[in-house]
Amino acid sequence: MSAQPKEISAKERIIDVALGLFAARGFENVGVTEIAEAAGVSQPSIHYHFKNKRGLWEAAMLALATKARETASIQESVFQSLDPLSALKAACALLIEQAHKTPDLGRVILSEGQAGGERLDWLMRHVLADSYYAFLELIEANIDAGQIKPFKPYQILMLLHGAAVTNFNVAPLVDAVFGEDVHAPDHVTSFQKMYLDVMFAGLAPRSIKKVRK
Repeated sequence: MSAQPKEISAKERIIDVALGLFAARGFENVGVTEIAEAAGVSQPSIHYHFKNKRGLWEAAMLALATKARETASIQESVFQSLDPLSALKAACALLIEQAHKTPDLGRVILSEGQAGGERLDWLMRHVLADSYYAFLELIEANIDAGQIKPFKPYQILMLLHGAAVTNFNVAPLVDAVFGEDVHAPDHVTSFQKMYLDVMFAGLAPRSIKKVRK
């Protein structure tokens, strides 16, 4: 007999619906009543499971972090077996894959990164810190090895992250203006190839040649 699909609990359904709404419109613009209606539950059910909207937001962010980790096709142990430049390229390719499979993460980072404050601090502590600092270490290792230009590491990080996720964060815009589905497999592959080519060509240190007089 084939296995029956797992039934989604009311709590899981609430988290899933809340995550989509928080990612699309931000914490301040989403109400508990709206989440309850969209999830098909009563408002007291949300308070029972999560106490309040902030508790639900935190649960949704932790669920998002788990989902993002599950999409990773290359693990940290693989990076350790590569030279710094290959590891950084692999990390960037993985970043694009994650942005494709979990676009809500990029939208949440954009929303909370613009707002700042205590929620962003919580997000950094519980969701983002490890991946950001691991990425930063890769960039610093490449600068130290002379593999990329010695710009400020955090600026390189923001450039690489921003360029990787924006294409997927604004998927409806790309579809409306260009008629392109950014999540189509061939689009993801071609974008990944272009990104790695353009970004690392720009970051490659220039060789200085002496001109004979």
